[in-house]
Amino acid sequence: MMSVSFAEGINSKDEARKLADKMVSHFIKKEFSEGMSLAKTHWPLPKVELDNLISKIQGQWPIVDKRFGKAIGSELVREDKIGDSFIRYFYLHKFKNHAIYWKITFYKPEKHWMVNGVSFRDNLDILYQ
Repeated sequence: MMSVSFAEGINSKDEARKLADKMVSHFIKKEFSEGMSLAKTHWPLPKVELDNLISKIQGQWPIVDKRFGKAIGSELVREDKIGDSFIRYFYLHKFKNHAIYWKITFYKPEKHWMVNGVSFRDNLDILYQ
């Protein structure tokens, strides 16, 4: 039997943005479990899938560290919307040698926002569009 968490709603886009900011502040410090745990109550994702996502990020991170160097900060660089139902924030995670971006998506099916996805990429092409 799969355990699914029931998401608590986020009341506004401002609250969603604050949550995304806090998550990224943890990611910059390699605190992936802490950052994702902030989203956990707002994300209708089975616990096992969320735990797998955290493990995947932690497993890939030594490659990021070696390739890009020391983390030096973050920067919100883009906000995209699809109508009144989706909002996505893009954050640069800046390192000495390069940057990656975090993409955090929220969905509002009715009255409240919920986390809909979190990922990171090192190909920055999408940010130039």
